[in-house]
Amino acid sequence: MDLPKKFLHDRTVLILLTVVAALVVIGVSSVLLRFDITKNPTTIVAYRPNVSGSAYLSGKPIDIYILAVFMIFIAASASVLSARVYTVRRAMSIFILASAAFLLVLAARVAWSIISLQ
Repeated sequence: MDLPKKFLHDRTVLILLTVVAALVVIGVSSVLLRFDITKNPTTIVAYRPNVSGSAYLSGKPIDIYILAVFMIFIAASASVLSARVYTVRRAMSIFILASAAFLLVLAARVAWSIISLQ
């Protein structure tokens, strides 16, 4: 894929790409370093207050690791999509990167909360 000539020269785009990369490193490392499968073979993967009995739903450890894969996928797809849209609309490209950064913050927070419940 060819990058637009001015894509990597735009200061706002570079700042957002740096923020997205930093959030991916923080989120993935928090999942991989904090999650310990030896503590409990089943993990809490969801909180649903409308379920009868316990509001916490158990799952497999792979469900936690999928959060790290999700973070990588969001960062990669936002970067590629932003680069492709940049020639058409700069503002939309910046919006894509900013919304990916927001989504990565939410994913990291959810992963942190779920791992803390272990």
